[in-house]
Amino acid sequence: MEDKMKDVKKSFKDRKFKMGGYQTLVMVIVIVLVVVLNLIVNKMNISVDLSSDKKYTLTEDTKKLAQGIKDKVKLYYMCQEGNQQSVIEKVLEQYNGLGNIEVVDKDPVVYPNFSKQFTDEEIQDNDVIVVNETKDKKRLVSATKMLVQDMDYMSGGYTNTLDAEGQITAALQIVTSDTTNKLYYTSGHGEGEIGSSFQEILDKSNIEAEELATASAKSIPEDCRILMINGPVYDFTEEEYNLLSEYLKNGGKAMIYINALPEKEMTNFYKLLADYGVNVADGFVLDAEGAISEKNPTAFVGNTKEHEITEELTESSPVVVQGTKGLTVQSDVRSTLTVDPLLTTTDSAFSKTNANTTTLEKEDKDINGPFAVAAAITDMYAENTQGQGKATKIVLFASSNFNADAYISSNQFGNRSMVLQSATWLTGGETTTLAIPTRSLNMETVMIQNGDIVFFTVALVVVLPLVLLAAGFVIWFKRRKN
Repeated sequence: MEDKMKDVKKSFKDRKFKMGGYQTLVMVIVIVLVVVLNLIVNKMNISVDLSSDKKYTLTEDTKKLAQGIKDKVKLYYMCQEGNQQSVIEKVLEQYNGLGNIEVVDKDPVVYPNFSKQFTDEEIQDNDVIVVNETKDKKRLVSATKMLVQDMDYMSGGYTNTLDAEGQITAALQIVTSDTTNKLYYTSGHGEGEIGSSFQEILDKSNIEAEELATASAKSIPEDCRILMINGPVYDFTEEEYNLLSEYLKNGGKAMIYINALPEKEMTNFYKLLADYGVNVADGFVLDAEGAISEKNPTAFVGNTKEHEITEELTESSPVVVQGTKGLTVQSDVRSTLTVDPLLTTTDSAFSKTNANTTTLEKEDKDINGPFAVAAAITDMYAENTQGQGKATKIVLFASSNFNADAYISSNQFGNRSMVLQSATWLTGGETTTLAIPTRSLNMETVMIQNGDIVFFTVALVVVLPLVLLAAGFVIWFKRRKN
């Protein structure tokens, strides 16, 4: 018995026991450090966004805006427990603690009447209610606007995008702003309706839209920051022409779209445009060289010219022009007037004057291009006579399809950027919408070249096992020798 006890005591002093005990101690220390580190990270809410386009990281523009908010703002995350969309939740968490912003979770099942104090709309899971408690202003951000599925008109498929930051930050701008800009759109001449995507742009820019029946109006309302004429198919009367002319002459701002196929002669409408240095060519433009499809030369990519409105356009987001008139700039405009083309056709474009033609080829009566299809117009007369900020500004698009939902619902095309920047330019920056990009939620595919496949196969299947085998042999050999 005594000998056995001696053997046990001796085993505790044995080299193998000491080595094993040391390894066990190291493992315990590592496990304890990992547990403690995880507790600290969870307690401090530390996380790292490893997504390629930083889906869950707020842009510097949003951070700057949020940190400058002096009002007390709460973001109510309306979602039943267990139904949270993780992509929205992760973005929302980033707002908590920025400036005076607090994020509060509210389960609509537990608190069914909570949202009614802020909105009459039906609440869905993952909606966010942005409330400025200081100014008593609120805004509902729908989950369907934060998680968007868009049609990819190039591939025919669908793209899934995350616009949580863009929508929430826009709502923050609106509820903390002291003023609301007004856009009046004319009616009574077959103008196009304001589409849902254009309305979204107005909402994001803190612009309120209101209809204006120019036939019965005695003047353009004083609070009009932008007057919109959206592709009329019937002409304005002489009285309406005078009304619009007077507004523009006194420093008015206008966003004008032309319908390429009006129902009647547009004498007074085109006269108004001619007053500001632009003539409208007869017919509609065909541009086979710039066409998206050779079968449809009425839809083409516009050539971009340098201007504040176009400076954010990129080659990856082409500006599409479909069904357009051709514009020509007068050569003898008055000294106070400047007409800057924003988009042009190719040199080979022409205007088809016969709307009932069956050929896409140029005919004798067709008008040679190139043409401008969008322009920015500035007249300094009112500013020179009435003071700073009174300059007349017009953004003119020769196509009423330019702001169609198909082209401005996402950043796939440059049309959306141009509409946004046009509103900013017309109002002198008062309606600036932060350029917060949407993030793609589509699965990213990593393409590996054949050479790389061979390299990694050899490295992982052959080289690495041999290295480990050699290292193991060396260790075994040294231990055996000792």
